[in-house]
Amino acid sequence: MNNTDNSPGDNAEKTNRKKLPPEAVRSCTVTTKVTAAEREKIHDIAAGCNLTPSDYMRQRALGYEPPAALTSEESALLRNLDGCRVDILNFANALAGMKQDKRIILFQKVSFMLDWYRQVVPITNAVTEFLNSVINGGRLSPRTRKTITKI
Repeated sequence: MNNTDNSPGDNAEKTNRKKLPPEAVRSCTVTTKVTAAEREKIHDIAAGCNLTPSDYMRQRALGYEPPAALTSEESALLRNLDGCRVDILNFANALAGMKQDKRIILFQKVSFMLDWYRQVVPITNAVTEFLNSVINGGRLSPRTRKTITKI
């Protein structure tokens, strides 16, 4: 047997891939010429979206706007926000575990409420803005970066 045989039947068995219907198989090509600078830019943008250049160009040509991948700084900020979210959940759980009369006494203390509000609101606003920017495929605003860095 020839070890260099790459027939589709043999590869499908080796990789356990599902066989696609003929209309779903990408068998056609579209060729275009670009300058070296354009090629580099396409590769850079595709990498920024965690896509191959072909996948990026296909998505753009079909009218999709692939979201940009998070930078390492944004990923670190996201992990920081996740820690803040855990702190907020722990606080909420602690309050839920208190008896109602003790919660009322705690929340009647104006100094406690003001201090709590000053600490929680920037965190919740930063989490909300971050999630909205991710949903909208955007980047973090400088204000959000500054807020998250302080947290």
